[in-house]
Amino acid sequence: MANKRKKLHEAPPIDYSDGPERMSPDIERKLRSQEHPLGGHPAFPDVDGDGIPDNFEELLASKRFRDVVDKVKQATGLETIDPRSVMSMQPMFQRALMRIMQIESQNKKALEELAVEVVKKEMGIPEGDLQFDAKLEKPSLEGMQRQPQKPKKKQQEFKNPEEEQEAAKRLEKFNLERQKRRFINSIIQGSSKKALYLYHLVNEKLDEINPELVNLYSLVMSVNDLMYWIMPDMDMRMAAGGGEELGGGREELDLETDPPTIKAEGALFPILVHELYKGVMEYVSAHGLPSDPSTAEDVIGMEDTLPAEVWDLRLGPVIWEKFRDSYPQELFDSQDRKRLQNYFYYRFVSLPAEEFLSLAKEILSGSDKGKNLVKKMVDEIIQELKNEDYEEATGIDQKDDDDDFATTTLSSIDVPKEPSAPSSEDFDLDTLLDKISKRGMESLTPEELTFLKSFGN
Repeated sequence: MANKRKKLHEAPPIDYSDGPERMSPDIERKLRSQEHPLGGHPAFPDVDGDGIPDNFEELLASKRFRDVVDKVKQATGLETIDPRSVMSMQPMFQRALMRIMQIESQNKKALEELAVEVVKKEMGIPEGDLQFDAKLEKPSLEGMQRQPQKPKKKQQEFKNPEEEQEAAKRLEKFNLERQKRRFINSIIQGSSKKALYLYHLVNEKLDEINPELVNLYSLVMSVNDLMYWIMPDMDMRMAAGGGEELGGGREELDLETDPPTIKAEGALFPILVHELYKGVMEYVSAHGLPSDPSTAEDVIGMEDTLPAEVWDLRLGPVIWEKFRDSYPQELFDSQDRKRLQNYFYYRFVSLPAEEFLSLAKEILSGSDKGKNLVKKMVDEIIQELKNEDYEEATGIDQKDDDDDFATTTLSSIDVPKEPSAPSSEDFDLDTLLDKISKRGMESLTPEELTFLKSFGN
C-alpha cells in the first residue's frame, strides 16, 4: 500500500519494556513486514514526521500486548508469562472454563437478560430504538466468511482511453471504500473486544448469581486475549474459523423487523455481551458503507472475513482507545453523553471515504488538527440536537427564531450533573475497566467505585 517504505531494520521495533514476555515469532514477522490486513493502512500516521510511512501497527501492537500481559498477571497471579507459565495456565484455564459453564447453565435466562441490560445502558440505547435477541449458547459458525469474495462486477474491455481512465477512477474510489471499511471494522472489533470486560459494571448482580463468576471471567477472558498474541497466526485463524475460541460467539442484524433486531449468541456471558455490543456497533457503522447496494456488498465481501477479524481483534482495541482519546470533554461530562457519542460516531463513519481516512489519520496521530476537527463536529451535533429539542418542545422552527442558538458552543451549554455520582469529567469508564483488569477492584478509590456503581445500577 505504501509507495515508500523504511528499511525493515529502521522500523520502530516492538517494545516489550524489558519484560521476558514475547509474541509469537509469526506475529512479530507479519507486523514487521506489514503482511496482514491492516498493514500499511493509509489512516496510520507518519510517526516521526519524515514523510516516509512508519510501521505504526508495531506501536499499536506493543501497547496492546503489554496491556494483555498485565491483565493475565493480575488474573493468574503469575509474575512472568513465558512458555513454562503458559503451560501451567492451561489446566487453570480449563478448570475455570468448565466451572463457568456449570454456573451459567443454571442461570441462563438471568444472564441473557443481564447481558442485554448492560449493553443497552453502556451504549445509551433509548427504549424502542432496537430489539435484542440474546442467547447464551455455543453458536453455529456455518456460513461465516473465511476468505475475501471477488467483486461481482466483471472486468470490461475499454473502447477508448477515456473509458479506461474512468474505470481507473472507479477502482480508486472502490479501494478507498475498502480501506474505510477496514478501519471501521477495526473500531467495531476493538470497541467490542474491550466490551468483554463490561461484566465489571454488574459485579454485584453477578455476585448474587454466584460470587465465583467475576474472578473466573477475569481469568478466562485475559488468557483468551493472550492467545491472540502467542499462538501462531494460522493456529489462531483455524481456532476462530472452527468456533473453538471458548465456544465462540456470533451476531447478526435483522433489518426486516421494526425496530431492527440485534441477534447474538455467545458461549459465555462476557462473549454474549461482546457480541451484542458488536451488533450495535455494526448497526451504526452500516451508515459508513457506500450508498450503492452492489458496491456495499462488494466492499463487505472483500473486507469482512475471519482472518481479518483476528487482526482487528489484536490491534483494534488500541485504535479504539486513540479514537476515544480524541473526544472533547463535552462528550463525557453530560448526562446525555452516550447520545452525543453515538451521534458523533455516526457522523464520523458517514464521512466520504477520503475525508474519513484523512480525519482518522489525524485522530490516530493525536494532532491538534484532529482534535479541532472533532471538536467542530461535536459543536455542530450539539447545536443540531439543541435545535431539535427546542422545536419539539415549542413547535417553533428554530430557523425562524432568533440567532441565539447559532452562537451556542459546547462550553456554553448548561448540562445538569448527576448529584449522586462523580462527573465523567474526572473518570472515564474505559480507563477504570482497564485499571480493574490490571490491578483488581481493590485498586479503585471510593470515588471511582461510586462512579462505577452508577453505571451498574
